[in-house]
Amino acid sequence: MKLTVLGKWSPYPPAGGACPGYLVEADGVRILLDCGSGVVANLHRSATAFDLDAVVLTHLHPDHFTDIYPLRNELAFGRLPNPPAAPLPLFAPAGAGGYLAACLPKAESRQEFTSGFTFYTLEDGAGTVRGVRLRFALTVHPMPCHAVQVAAGGRRLVYSGDSGPCEALDRLAAGCDLFLCESTLMEADAHLAGPLGHLTGTMAGATARRADVKRLLLTHFFTPRYALQETHGAAAKEFANVAVAEEGLAYEV
Repeated sequence: MKLTVLGKWSPYPPAGGACPGYLVEADGVRILLDCGSGVVANLHRSATAFDLDAVVLTHLHPDHFTDIYPLRNELAFGRLPNPPAAPLPLFAPAGAGGYLAACLPKAESRQEFTSGFTFYTLEDGAGTVRGVRLRFALTVHPMPCHAVQVAAGGRRLVYSGDSGPCEALDRLAAGCDLFLCESTLMEADAHLAGPLGHLTGTMAGATARRADVKRLLLTHFFTPRYALQETHGAAAKEFANVAVAEEGLAYEV
């Protein structure tokens, strides 16, 4: 299993960066986890929309889904004059199809958008994509958000999505090979973890320690002001095997 980081910033991308997006490849299957601003352009460095077997949107905050529209445009127009590809499986919160389509101005555009996907709800708790197993767990966030487990070939990746400290996240991550975990808040903002539904580096490290994961990869960094070394150092005090996600890099799970 391989994880490629396509974007790691929030709530908007800095120059040359992208909002959250992660390509997971396992047993010949490609799954895109989140699709924030800039993700599709970075996807094209190694794959295309037509190479994807499924997309997972952890929740419906814009930094996690806005590139679903260029992704859909590629599926619709990227192989003209050939017909559009078959609908792409899209795992998302309940009601996501209507919500995403409502952002488009015309009924025809909304219908065309939704016809490009087969929607599955994260609230169902699990799914399968050509033999690759998915599990979802509701996290602590101001809107419904789900952490994601991807399992194949005896390897397990768990992606936190957005979350404050959360027992469900601890349980889903337990013993996983790679824990891709958000660390949005600076240490001085730890008091905001509950209200905002985000973690500090210390909290991400403590989650990895409690869950006894193999490796921790920090992501989802607050664009306006961020000190990656500070967050890495804080997480490392709680959990030794930790790294900061780098856009464009691939990590073996």
